[in-house]
Amino acid sequence: MHVLASRSARVVAAVAAVLLAVGCAGASRQPVRAAGTPGFASVTVRDCGGVESVISSPPRRAVVLTPSVLELLLWLDLGDRVAATGQQPRPGALPPRFAQQAAAIPALSGKYTAGSGYQPVPREELLSAQPDLVLGGFASNFEAAGAVSQEKLAADGIPSYLALSTACESAVTAPQTGFELVWRDLENLGRIFGVPERAAKVVAGMKQKIAPLRARVEKAERPTVFPFEFDEGTGTPYAPGNRQTINAVIETAGGRNVFGDQDKAYTKVGWEEVVARDPEVILIVIYDKGDPAANDVRFTEAEKFLTGSQALRGVRAVTGKRFARLVYESASVGGVRNADAVVELAGQLHPAG
Repeated sequence: MHVLASRSARVVAAVAAVLLAVGCAGASRQPVRAAGTPGFASVTVRDCGGVESVISSPPRRAVVLTPSVLELLLWLDLGDRVAATGQQPRPGALPPRFAQQAAAIPALSGKYTAGSGYQPVPREELLSAQPDLVLGGFASNFEAAGAVSQEKLAADGIPSYLALSTACESAVTAPQTGFELVWRDLENLGRIFGVPERAAKVVAGMKQKIAPLRARVEKAERPTVFPFEFDEGTGTPYAPGNRQTINAVIETAGGRNVFGDQDKAYTKVGWEEVVARDPEVILIVIYDKGDPAANDVRFTEAEKFLTGSQALRGVRAVTGKRFARLVYESASVGGVRNADAVVELAGQLHPAG
């Protein structure tokens, strides 16, 4: 871990420098302002929690507390602007193209260990990275016990941003059928870092991947799909409702979420409810292991569970062995890879299309 106890004097000096340079911000809902940069037009952004930050200078030492937001920055070619992550992403959390780059970024809470869960970054440790922006994807990144709240960051003169597309309940007020929240995050980050043209290019790339599918699946019969997150357990499955990203992936790919009538991100259901809804396709979702062979083994294990279940013997998806496959990181978390997930799933739902 990067707990810099032996450098406590330098930490204190760094904190003092931050406070002297920018002063303390006002109330937590007041915009946080940073020193200006000539040629950069100041921008104001509002995040998931309604926190406003006025960015007068493109961040150079961002600290990113969750892999999904780090991935957005890497798609925008902003890896050199990231001073540290909260915790080193686990294997498979990021696309292979970014794995080496992400591994080189210091992790304030150390390396990922299986089953460790989210590790909050203590204030002294966070400030030791001398951040000029802190980004999170989950409310817990700022609100968990031991974490540094956005209010406290504001008091230290440090802007923060809680993403809209990862797990922002306040931003999801209707069924998710598209990827507007991802695009809003990309556009906001493009403005914050002074690279709006990069953000526009990434958004355009997502739209270009999806566009040809719309005509292809528009008149096709839409099978009902149960998204089964296998790694979350098989006893009482989680059913993603229409407030979850995967609902948008299924809808855009030409399917219908069998639990799409649930106005929530997730709900726990019994297998009898799955049987009653009788999905035509079961979409198996696993956490990416970072290795295609390992992923294939895990998908196969899930299929064996489904076909061997006495309770599911009469379900159409099981009797017909209609199983689709996606990894959680592209299907269930808002991000650039949602467009790839749509393309993959459309090919599995409509193979002859």
